[in-house]
Amino acid sequence: MLNELEFLSWCEQNKIIESTKQFINENIRFQQPARTVGVGNRSLSGKYPSLKMGRTIQWESGKVEGPAVLMMEYDENVLEFYDQPNKINMRYKINGKDRGSLYTPDFFVIRKNEAVWEEWKDEKDLEKISKKQPWKYIKDSDGNWRCPPGESFAKQYGLSFRVCTSNEINWNLHRNFVFLDTYLRKIDEFNISEQNFDKIKHIVFKNHGISLKDLITCSITDNFNVDDIYVSIIKELLYVDLKNNALAEPDKVKVYLHKEHAEMYDNIVRSQVDEFIISSPLIIEVGKEIYWDGCIWQVINVGNNSISLSSRERYNEIPKALFLRLTSEGKITFRSQVRKEIDDEAIVDILNTVDENDYKIANYRYRFVKAYLQGELKESVDPKIRTIRHWVSQFKQAEKIFGNGYIGLLPSSKSKGNRNKRINQNVVELMEKHIKENYETLIQKNRLSVYGSFKNDCEDRGYQAPSYVTFCAYVKKRPREVQITKRKGRRAGYQVKDFFWEIERTTPRHGDFPLNICHLDHTELDIELICSRTGKNLGRPYLSLLLDAFSRRVIAFNLSFEPPSYRACMMIFRDCVKRFNRLPQQLVVDNGKEFHSTYFETFLAMYEIESKRRPAAQPRYGSVLERIFGTTNTSFIHNLTGNTKIMKNVREVTKSVNPKSHAKWDIKHLSMALEEFFFNLYETIEHPALGKTPRKAFEDGMFSIGERKNQLILYDKLFEVLSLPSTKTGQAKIQPSMGIKVNYLYYWNDEFKNPQVENTKVKVRYDPFNVGIAYAYVNKVWIKCISEYYPLFKNITEKELKFLTTEIKKIKQTHSQNVTISAQRLAKFIDEIEGNEQYELLRAKSEETKNVINIFERVKEDNQIVKSAQVDTEAKSKRVLKKHENKMQGRESKEKLDKPRRDNLEEIENPLDFYEEF
Repeated sequence: MLNELEFLSWCEQNKIIESTKQFINENIRFQQPARTVGVGNRSLSGKYPSLKMGRTIQWESGKVEGPAVLMMEYDENVLEFYDQPNKINMRYKINGKDRGSLYTPDFFVIRKNEAVWEEWKDEKDLEKISKKQPWKYIKDSDGNWRCPPGESFAKQYGLSFRVCTSNEINWNLHRNFVFLDTYLRKIDEFNISEQNFDKIKHIVFKNHGISLKDLITCSITDNFNVDDIYVSIIKELLYVDLKNNALAEPDKVKVYLHKEHAEMYDNIVRSQVDEFIISSPLIIEVGKEIYWDGCIWQVINVGNNSISLSSRERYNEIPKALFLRLTSEGKITFRSQVRKEIDDEAIVDILNTVDENDYKIANYRYRFVKAYLQGELKESVDPKIRTIRHWVSQFKQAEKIFGNGYIGLLPSSKSKGNRNKRINQNVVELMEKHIKENYETLIQKNRLSVYGSFKNDCEDRGYQAPSYVTFCAYVKKRPREVQITKRKGRRAGYQVKDFFWEIERTTPRHGDFPLNICHLDHTELDIELICSRTGKNLGRPYLSLLLDAFSRRVIAFNLSFEPPSYRACMMIFRDCVKRFNRLPQQLVVDNGKEFHSTYFETFLAMYEIESKRRPAAQPRYGSVLERIFGTTNTSFIHNLTGNTKIMKNVREVTKSVNPKSHAKWDIKHLSMALEEFFFNLYETIEHPALGKTPRKAFEDGMFSIGERKNQLILYDKLFEVLSLPSTKTGQAKIQPSMGIKVNYLYYWNDEFKNPQVENTKVKVRYDPFNVGIAYAYVNKVWIKCISEYYPLFKNITEKELKFLTTEIKKIKQTHSQNVTISAQRLAKFIDEIEGNEQYELLRAKSEETKNVINIFERVKEDNQIVKSAQVDTEAKSKRVLKKHENKMQGRESKEKLDKPRRDNLEEIENPLDFYEEF
């Protein structure tokens, strides 16, 4: 953002008057957005973490506003841009009367030479709105959309109002901004060594017009990083036409030293092509067929001065010069020159009105017409020669009119009988009215009852009602999606909605590289679980998944007895960083409460993750994740003991077959089984949409995009603390001798004894799985704080704490007492509530969930130890192998062996010596 001095300088440069400057500051620059973007029913909405603005920018259209935000982020001409700025008062006239309404534009943009309100719309949407609200949007003589009421409001401040459309977005450039986003955010952290850049420069210079894919492949043999290529492109050390090429398609992208190098290469290519463009004469060969004056002829001889033609019984010889002239005039055409595609609208309209039987008749007629024109037909009994001549006449007449004689052989539409509607038009209109007003309603009347009402109405009006079959036929003609939506609601209509085929080339819906777009969601698994300690049934668990849309690889998962909450999201983020030391660039979620929590929004903003929200009740936007949920249940869970597949037909379930009676799995072992299923089975099976395994697709993609070390996140204590939730305010006051208070409990650390921090507010975070611990940010360091009654609270989860406080409030409210909750009261109540069945079930579920977390913590730590051991083992193996190689070299030189030395273990006379030493 501009500082105060820079803003004043901009105002002076653009001659902004004092009142306008004050209006911009008070109503836009230092104000929160006028509205929170809601979730629409048509497209994605989301928030982009803008580095330029130092805040998240809202957008509510994944195909218009979302791309516009990214284009403004990296537009050097844009100094500031604000989403959902102040409401403006739009004045207009309807039927000669003054009207007005408050309206919130999409953005307020401050550019180097102007300040403007911008409204971004899809071109098709503008067409529809302009018809319904002609006063709002109009199209001028230059084809540009305008908003007169918005322009009038902006004019009073000396500013502008602009209507922008999706046509103004360069989709290649937008894809490249998405692809390079992680580089662009911290480009100063990337430094290319002169040695590596010289290698890249030499390769590009030596291979003119080398593709990006080939250049990336060279990084293996020439030992430089792929990151160096992309950073060189961003810093303009190398040239790529980013406006017309997408870096995500490296085989189609050409890399040059600079713009002049690219222009030189294009000129050379054009010159080479032009050399070989020679206007060759018409080639006339023996055996070719020509069409001349309604007859088909065959070339039988090509002489120096004349050409001989034959049509079975007939023979003709014409001068070569005349033949060429007739060909150039189009009077003689070769069969290979006949137009293959039928693009004439008149012909297409005729073909659309005929059926299969008409084609059979026309094909039958064409055989006789062709034989007649070639002179092969002398006499015919059936059909008669007179009939054939009539067909030939129709053929030639159609040829003159349509340029295609075959059309004249199709049966005339006049022989189809009466094609006019036999039902009175008034009756048709009445029938459609009854269908719309009585049948297509939420009452869901059946067809027969609506038909009865329609028939009675016809009798009252003196009309002859059509049959029930005809009525049903008209019902079926109505658009199915519209009909079901009106009868059963929007969600039911969504199920029969036509699949959306994206015709315009915008951005891939599944991203261009791994971790570009990831989907996060939860589902309840179809299996009953038991407690590993008591064997009691604990119910069905919830599975949370984070899926990479590009490779279809599961990035992280979490299994818990808790319904979806921010805690499941926290565990997913932690699991993702543990496995890959990265987080997604864009995260697609639905509209669950957990995704609207303060914790979720704060975490995404902190790690600069762009959130995208799917439209309400439209799961197809997350189809890749919904599909793997289904696969997990059908291919894995439904094959385990205690699965609940039988519960879909509840009436057939008896006690003996109830899954609750047969449950054997606990959450710990199911988590371990899912670990094996997702990371050792599912991702190693070829995916039909990819043509390769998800793991292979992920690894190939990661190689192509570079290491991007600035995107790496260390899983350390700092990340653990930053991934914890905070309070509503995010702060707590350090009270002398008491500490900080978080969720009814006081927490203490000896750092609070410092008089300089007493009575100051500090940032705080707490562990939702252990309320005995909290963290405070004191003197630029996160310190660990212990709660009062720590031995009692150290095993209590946040959910248990909420349950206890709720129960205390219920008891006190029953006895009409003031509800004051303290740690002492909570500790006493825990002792009193022991044995409570509901609390015991909650504790059992919490303990099982914490056991799973602890197990996977140890497993992943062990994996890190194993990886380190493997590295040490490989190094030691190489040293031992080198020692034996040196020994064999000395032996070979001593014995002067003629056979060449082999660099493998076969050289060792006694392999056991090698392994024993190792």
